[in-house]
Amino acid sequence: MRKSCGILAIAVLALTGCGSASSTQSSPEPSAATTPATEPNIVSKATGGESICKDKAGDSASKVVDLAQARLQSDGTEMSTTFNTVANLPTTGTVLYSVRAWSADGSKEYQLGVKFKDGKEIANFVTDVGSGQQEDITNGAVAANKQVSARYPLAKLKGLGDKFEWSAKVTVDGTEADRCPGGDVRSRFPGA
Repeated sequence: MRKSCGILAIAVLALTGCGSASSTQSSPEPSAATTPATEPNIVSKATGGESICKDKAGDSASKVVDLAQARLQSDGTEMSTTFNTVANLPTTGTVLYSVRAWSADGSKEYQLGVKFKDGKEIANFVTDVGSGQQEDITNGAVAANKQVSARYPLAKLKGLGDKFEWSAKVTVDGTEADRCPGGDVRSRFPGA
């Protein structure tokens, strides 16, 4: 499995939009080349960065939650994740919103996640996939209507680099419901 969800804490990261570069991913999911979905949104490293992945409505494997888009945004201190859904957030079951990011060379991978049970937050964490070490994040997520947002200190994402790839997904009661980008492609967060 490729290393996911890491970020260089020293530099402000610049992000590009969903599917802006072609590459393959070695992970439990089958590999596929990315396909252009939107024009990249490149932001200067001096001011922060953002990467947005838009997902096709109605492609969810579950009737419980369907992603509309996922967004990563960095201000040089924190990485914010935002998940927008097609319908209101589910208030029953266990739902995990997560981002996996991995360094360009595959040496570092992280998972950032926030989990809800029956509509109440029960976990917010960063996991170093290589070591399996998970660290709880105590700043809390914000979930309302059709959006879930969480913040993660860049200091917890060492070794990701200023160029990394990422994907987002939602699982419901342990089963994948939807992913962004859809299928097996990833978004790229390259440096400016």
